[in-house]
Amino acid sequence: MPIRVLDAAVVGRIAAGEVVERPSSVVKELLENAIDAGATAVTVEIKGGGIDYLRVTDNGCGIEPNQVRLAFENHATSKLQTADQLDDIRTLGFRGEALPSIASVSHVEMTTRAKGQDTGVRLNIDGGADLRVKEIGCPEGTTFVMRDLFYNLPVRRAFLKKPGYEGGLVGDVVARMILGNPGVAMRYINNGTNVYHSFGDGKLRHAVFAVYGKATAEQMVELDACEGGTRIFGLIGIGELAKATRAHQAFFINGRAVRCAMLSRALEEVCRSRVTVGMYPMCALNLVIPPASVDVNVHPNKLEVRFRDEAVMRDVVERLLSSAFEGEKVLRLETDRSSDVSVERVAAVRQITPAAIDANKPEKTGAPLREVPAPADPPAPDFHAAEKPLSRKTENKSPRKQEKPIQLDVFQRVVREELQKLGAAQGDALREDRLSDIAPSEAPASTLREPVKAPPSRDDKTGAHSFEPARPSYRVIGVALNTYILVEANDSLVLIDQHAAHERLQYERFMSQLEAGRGSQQLLTPMILRLSARETALIADNLDVLKETGYDVEPFGETDIRVRAVPFILGKADLRPAFMDTVNALNRLRNATIDLRRAEVMQMACKSAVKGGDPLSRDEIEALIRQMLETGAPPTCPHGRPVMKVITRRELEKLFKRVQ
Repeated sequence: MPIRVLDAAVVGRIAAGEVVERPSSVVKELLENAIDAGATAVTVEIKGGGIDYLRVTDNGCGIEPNQVRLAFENHATSKLQTADQLDDIRTLGFRGEALPSIASVSHVEMTTRAKGQDTGVRLNIDGGADLRVKEIGCPEGTTFVMRDLFYNLPVRRAFLKKPGYEGGLVGDVVARMILGNPGVAMRYINNGTNVYHSFGDGKLRHAVFAVYGKATAEQMVELDACEGGTRIFGLIGIGELAKATRAHQAFFINGRAVRCAMLSRALEEVCRSRVTVGMYPMCALNLVIPPASVDVNVHPNKLEVRFRDEAVMRDVVERLLSSAFEGEKVLRLETDRSSDVSVERVAAVRQITPAAIDANKPEKTGAPLREVPAPADPPAPDFHAAEKPLSRKTENKSPRKQEKPIQLDVFQRVVREELQKLGAAQGDALREDRLSDIAPSEAPASTLREPVKAPPSRDDKTGAHSFEPARPSYRVIGVALNTYILVEANDSLVLIDQHAAHERLQYERFMSQLEAGRGSQQLLTPMILRLSARETALIADNLDVLKETGYDVEPFGETDIRVRAVPFILGKADLRPAFMDTVNALNRLRNATIDLRRAEVMQMACKSAVKGGDPLSRDEIEALIRQMLETGAPPTCPHGRPVMKVITRRELEKLFKRVQ
């Protein structure tokens, strides 16, 4: 068969197939162009899933009148001039393929006006041909309208999904662009319905609020860490925010939305015990690295990247991600209310003078503000406005004066009588505030939120007064169903799963022993194993790894080895299968033993922890809570289940219709 040069129209349609897969890919390319043009506000509107109608409007720099035709030529771009710049790409688009590819498979109308120009230009093009340009009046920026996608490629159009599905994919693209560009106000309209509208104030938590809502924005963990020339910042959702798929993981490299398996694996490794097994953390993370250390020109849609040294980059990323959880405790009862993130959906705009606006402080005035109808662009919510606590007068509305003696109920009187039998001195030291630990109390709420000092006791020998240490600012109410410990703290009710809490503490203790090299137990009788020559050579090459794992191994003849010590978690009747599993893991990955040890420690921690239904004494409950307050670890069990649940006072009052 003779070789022919393809017609320009055929070449255009083939090239368009690499860039334009569906309406969502068109939206991605146009949004990247808008952001590169310096736009601060972008609107995306679709009808019929974006197949019938798609419009993207921005307020960017626009296109000069004499360059409008050139913009639709193949490989025409203002973002790249020389080949050397491919190693230092700082824009989202750079290949000059988007506009001609879209125009070759649809009807396109573009209206643009460059900054400083008196008039704009309207361009029409159908299927990559019949280009028409005329001068018109229009605002600064660019509006790109696409109609009848793949009208000239019926086979490609037949492979598109239903409009509802395609519209959902467009929404996913817009959501990711909102999360990656919180400084750009974006609106997404689907068949006349306003789906997303970000505020464009540069705050990522506000962008998350626009995409996922108030509850998610409040609970996500903030991260901003750097090491050398690498910085990673964003928000991470763990615990109840974990999802069944990775669809809610949004990664950006130098502002570019990408699919990156390395970043996903690093995140899941750091959050391994912070999400339930089988679930995945959600995130909006931006990795900032030198452009020369990453190649973004490896995928037709620019969705994948390649790192110069992926192994080193993953180690750095894992360390930076781990910093987001530094200082966390299994149980944290005393929180800084001023640092809590508070989100309130705004239904109307409040008329406030500029002097009253402070982005970093809550509104202090209690005067009502006049409500006016909401405009087309709603304002950003105030994430810093904390809920104003009730005043002391509001909390204590009882006609009984505060200084009068506290009346004890029958149960308290019985307890007092029993204490008095032990001696008057002991009875005096145990006042009503001490009784509140073991019986219902009528003490004011403030005594439950602040550390209570025991009264001074007089030393009979020296005559000096000594003070007992301050009690913690919580009160153990009891145990429900022999499983859930109920604690009152900070105007909240905390429910603790005793098995999950103890399992986490046991796991942390076992792992610390292993990491400190104290995880081995000597065998009373060394274990002699006969292995093949290949296995013997493998063990000889990895004696250091086996020692770190907890095995003490030495050669014992030509094909035999002697095992003197094993990890204490492997104190079983038959040790050979576990040891051989470790040897086989050495042949695959040197660090595979870490996962093996972690799995064994998790199993041991689960078996040794108290179970749901096991009755605990008061001292055991207090000891468990003290350990939880002191141990630095995630507030989840090693399998990712939550250790505790917090029900705030306001949530309880809503439950009983005391407040709206």
